[in-house]
Amino acid sequence: MRRGWIIGLIVAGLIAIVLAVALATVGTELDEARLERDDLNFEVEDLRAETDLLRTDRDGLKTTVDEQLITIEQLKAELEQVRSQAKPVDSTTATSPSP
Repeated sequence: MRRGWIIGLIVAGLIAIVLAVALATVGTELDEARLERDDLNFEVEDLRAETDLLRTDRDGLKTTVDEQLITIEQLKAELEQVRSQAKPVDSTTATSPSP
């Protein structure tokens, strides 16, 4: 009977050791997963900040482009106006006789 108890205790000890190793392994993997999650959260926060900065830059550039397009259209209109005024002057100088 004592021999059965000793074998039972040895088996129980081995099971306890196996469970302790398994628990340590799971705990280590869980800690690694938490650290990785924290790293990814920091990276996500950095990317969000960068996205906000890029969005602000894009909006500023869009405003600048819109202003430049308006200026270009105004310059085109002025050029057309100058050209239309220059044509009658060219035709009057061409038709007037030279002294």
